[in-house]
Amino acid sequence: MIKALAAVKKQIEEINEYEKRIGPECNLSQFQVTLENFNKLRQAQNAVILAKQNKPNSSANSGKKVVEPTDAQLVTNFMEWLKSKGFDESKCKVKIDRNTSEGTGLIATQDIKEGEDFVEIPSSFFITTPVAFQGLGKPQILENDRLIQSIPGILLSIFLVKELSNPTSEWGPYIKLLPKQYNTVYYWTLKEFTQFRGSPNLEYAMRYVRGAMRQYCYLYSMIDRTQSNIMPISSFTWDAFVWAISTVQSRQNPVYAGNGTGSIMALIPFWDFCNHSSTGGKITSFYHPETDCMTSGAIKDFKKGEQVYMFYGPRDNTQLLMHAGFATKTNLYDSYPFELHLLEGNHEIRHDKIHLLEERGIRDGIVVNLNQNPTSNELPFELLPFYRIYALSEQETRAIAPPQVPGEHNHHHGHHLELKPLAFKILTQENEEKAYANLVQALKGKLSSYPTTLEEDEQELKKNPPANQRFILYTKINEKKILDRNIKYIESLIKKGVMNVTFKLPELKEQSDQHEHDHEHGDNCDHEGHGSHGHSHGGNDSHGHSHGGKDSHGHSHGGKDSHGHSHGGHGHSHQHGANCNH
Repeated sequence: MIKALAAVKKQIEEINEYEKRIGPECNLSQFQVTLENFNKLRQAQNAVILAKQNKPNSSANSGKKVVEPTDAQLVTNFMEWLKSKGFDESKCKVKIDRNTSEGTGLIATQDIKEGEDFVEIPSSFFITTPVAFQGLGKPQILENDRLIQSIPGILLSIFLVKELSNPTSEWGPYIKLLPKQYNTVYYWTLKEFTQFRGSPNLEYAMRYVRGAMRQYCYLYSMIDRTQSNIMPISSFTWDAFVWAISTVQSRQNPVYAGNGTGSIMALIPFWDFCNHSSTGGKITSFYHPETDCMTSGAIKDFKKGEQVYMFYGPRDNTQLLMHAGFATKTNLYDSYPFELHLLEGNHEIRHDKIHLLEERGIRDGIVVNLNQNPTSNELPFELLPFYRIYALSEQETRAIAPPQVPGEHNHHHGHHLELKPLAFKILTQENEEKAYANLVQALKGKLSSYPTTLEEDEQELKKNPPANQRFILYTKINEKKILDRNIKYIESLIKKGVMNVTFKLPELKEQSDQHEHDHEHGDNCDHEGHGSHGHSHGGNDSHGHSHGGKDSHGHSHGGKDSHGHSHGGHGHSHQHGANCNH
């Protein structure tokens, strides 16, 4: 046992050393080593588990056969537990079903009218961050930790890991009803990441997983230092942590903290088994401080025996795939993240172009979202202003760039910039034509960077591949369609004559001409997006919620752009997403 634990610690040290050595960005080959390192860690931790089971006084050696409860027994135990905590069945018009098309879901026990509340959950059921802190024994090391302070979901994750290994856990009936495994990005193999090549989200996916890995190593060392005051270190395995963060990031929601102190993060048993539908397109779940309850209203009329759904909010496939482990074939909220970046080339010219961009309120390296239907949504405001500067020749750049002052070569790296009226002034007809041409070339370059064509992906989809591969195909196909539509739209504008193109302009505020070139590069924290994400209840294709269903996918209430939605009458935003390196 001691040797097995020592092997685990050694592997964690090797992981830390490797991750520091390759730095914040990595390629697929380097990431393959990362995955291999964690597979070695998993093997080492399995050896610890085996050593525990082989102890003479271990329950595994008692000779008693462990009988796993059936789904019906799990649901019955969960409902009895809820009633023991004060659940009012008279206010509930749905029941849990483990055999819906998505896995676990809620079925109407009577006809329900649109807008009618079908469930009410008292706050006594909530697993909040204060509840988790109390359950962990109020350890000061967790209370004062900066990582946990910045991302409360981590505290919930640690608590779930502890309760998962506790056979007498107060929360056991709920935990046992949760999925045993998710299809979140943490469970991907190298095959899934390789299939994602060409997508702008491959780098994000790798960074997201590496962020969780670094956090795990950090937390493992911290818990190990407490000498089992939080939990036995042998219980805090990578597999348990991955399950916990997948549960938390996909299901947690802010609820009212009381006393005007804002909101706190919470898991809400029973309510979080409701699956997603885009029908209605409006949020119908609300927290009510006056009754200290969460309620959900029907998004449409439901007949007795039908599955009842809720709308989580607008989520694109990238958010769903990264945070919940699934994507939909048709997603009206999809967009393509397109990075605007100057070529390296001549350092002085590039430096001048950065100044020209900043004069216009644009940052080099900014990411804009290309719409699915550019003819109606037009183009991102920053797109053409950026490519006007991009298209400038060296001579043209020198002619209009501000003079360079020795010693003042800093830029707004990470600093917030706002678009200025100057950004929308056409320079010359020749420059305008070059800007459009360069933009088309850049978009075609992105489209050609995929190792497969749109037609090949669509043919592969017809073969009904396994769940993860299918979801990645959904995402890549939609990305390619968005690129293709934007290319065709811009080419149509070129054919029309770029000087004849008019766009609706944003409302702009005139700003001071002072240029504060502070070097603000941000805090490089390891908080890779495991913060406030919403529901993942799992199941089959088009509906979310990874309830441990057939394909165990799920719906995320959030994602990388921190799209919160309000679930409460007091504007308590359900921030189901945060793009910080958790």
